[in-house]
Amino acid sequence: MPWRSSDGGGGSGAPKRALDAATLREIEAQVARVEASAPAAAGPQWGAMHKLLLKAKVPPADIMPLVAGRDLHGLRRLLTALRGDPVETIAPPAATPREAVDEDTMRLALKAFRHRLKVMRLDAESKLGVGPMSGGKKHGIDAISAPREYPLAVWEALADAGKLRRAGPGFYGLAEEAE
Repeated sequence: MPWRSSDGGGGSGAPKRALDAATLREIEAQVARVEASAPAAAGPQWGAMHKLLLKAKVPPADIMPLVAGRDLHGLRRLLTALRGDPVETIAPPAATPREAVDEDTMRLALKAFRHRLKVMRLDAESKLGVGPMSGGKKHGIDAISAPREYPLAVWEALADAGKLRRAGPGFYGLAEEAE
C-alpha cells in the first residue's frame, strides 16, 4: 500500500513508503496551481488535486476534508508527508474573528439552501421504491453540503444565528427540522 501515515491516521505523519518521483512532481505542481488560483475560481484545480491524491493512493477519508474544506494548510502538510519529511504536529492557524455577514446575504443564502435541499429531496423521492405511490418511504435527507455560491463564512453565520444546524464537516441542515 503506497500511503500509510506513520501515526496511523489522518495523513499527519510521514508515509511509510515514498511515492514515485513523477507522481510527487505532479502533486507539487498541482499544489502550486491551487495556491496561485483565485479562491472563487479554484474549483477545477481542487478537482484535479483530488484525482492526483487518489492516484497516489491517499485514503479518501484523508482527501475529502482537504478538498471539501479547501484547506491549503492541510494540503501543504499532506504534501510534506508525501515527500517523506516529518510533519510537525502544530495547531492550524488560530481562528480569525468571523467577518460580519449582512442580513440580505444571509437571507438570500438561506433561500438558496432551502431550494437546494428541496430539489435534492425531490430527486431522492423520484427514485423507484421511494414515495407515496410505492411504499411511502421518506427521502431520508436531513442535511446537505452548503451551496458553493456563497462562502463558508455565510453558512457559519447562519449556523451561529440558529437558522441552520451543523451536521458534520461542511454539511448543514435546517434548524427548524432538528429533532
